[in-house]
Order: sequence, then C-alpha cells, then structure tokens
Amino acid sequence: MLRTDASQSETGIFSYTEQALHVSFLILSQPAMEEGQMRRALMRAMESVPLLNARQQSWLQQLRGERGAGSIDFGGLEMLEVRGQCAMVTSAVRTRLPRPELGAVLARYGIGPEKLEGVRILTGFAREVCGIHAYEPVFHLIARHYASRKTKKDGMSVRDIGDRWGLNRGKVQRAAKWIASHCAALEARAVERLGAVFQEHAVVSPEDDLQYEGSRARSAAGRAITRAPV
Repeated sequence: MLRTDASQSETGIFSYTEQALHVSFLILSQPAMEEGQMRRALMRAMESVPLLNARQQSWLQQLRGERGAGSIDFGGLEMLEVRGQCAMVTSAVRTRLPRPELGAVLARYGIGPEKLEGVRILTGFAREVCGIHAYEPVFHLIARHYASRKTKKDGMSVRDIGDRWGLNRGKVQRAAKWIASHCAALEARAVERLGAVFQEHAVVSPEDDLQYEGSRARSAAGRAITRAPV
C-alpha cells in the first residue's frame, strides 16, 4: 500500500515517476543510515554513474542542494519511514505491472540482483520475437542495452556478441534495434501506469509529472534511436 495521506502532501513526495523509481531503488540498495549519511551515500552512487540523463542530473543537483534544483519532499519523515515509502514504490512495481513492463523497470532502475532479474525477464519476453531464439545472445543484447557506454565497449559490441555465438552481424543488429525500441516502449507504458497510481497516492506531484510526460516520451524515443548497435 502506498502512502495515503494525500491531503498532507499535495505536491507529492517526488517530482515525477522516474525520480520516484530511481530514488527508491537506489535508497533500498544502501544499508539503513541517518539522513546525512544517506544523502552522501546517494551522492556518491549517483556521481559514480558514467553518464547521467538530464533528470538524473537534476536529482543529483537536488541532493547537493544546488539553488533552483527543486527538492524531494519526504514531509518530515524519518529515514526508516523514507525507506518504507521507497519499499512501497518498489512493491507497486512488482504488483501493478505486467511481467514484461516489470522486467523493463527492473532492468532500468534496479541495482545488482534486481537489475539482473529484469534482464532475465526481458530475455524471456524477447527471445521468441526479436529474431534470435537462443537465450544467451538475447540475454547479452539486453544486458548491453542497459549497460553503460564503457561496458558496451568492453566486449559487448554487436560484433562481439555475434562472433561469440556464431551469429550473422546483420541479424544481431536487427535484434538489437528491436530490443531498443521495444524496451523503450515497455518502460514508457510502465511509467504511465505507475504514474497514475503514484499521483493518486501523492507519491509524485501531478503537475510536475504531467510536465515531464512530453520529455519522457521524447527520452524513450531518443534511447531507441541513439542506442544504435555497433
């Protein structure tokens, strides 16, 4: 169950749905600690990400307390209560989404075992329809899609994957493009579905979430286009 005191927090705990997801998975990946320690740990985790998108960069600025960056409003909750709210967000992911959308959210926002779980779910979804039926190359293509640019250059190129499993490069490229476009679509649908739930329970600000809807769609489309197989 998500936080129900909507009347006390009309602006929402988070600004938008992706922020709620990113923050919640990140907080729950860290051990319980005091607010100041948690903030520093989250800043270190965010700063270690090789390439932040615009919204992730905005949240890092909020953590740093930079002027004009906005805020995450936990309404005076203690850190254990904050973790409880984050657990409710991640629980909604598991209980409100169809399995392919669950896989896309875990692969995008999950950390460690949860990210791996998401990649495995997506592999089961994609291997029958992306043009490659063997499990391992599809698994690695999806892992590649959600990996950092540095990882992609380290033995994870389309050529590397094709050579490793004896697959035609063109076939692997087509599968990689299919994965990029369909994973982006799954993420967009999941965010839309969760956004309605989060707005209802004052987890996100309806006004801010609506403001990000346009950029959310453009970002999903952009990921499908710019993550061209190499």
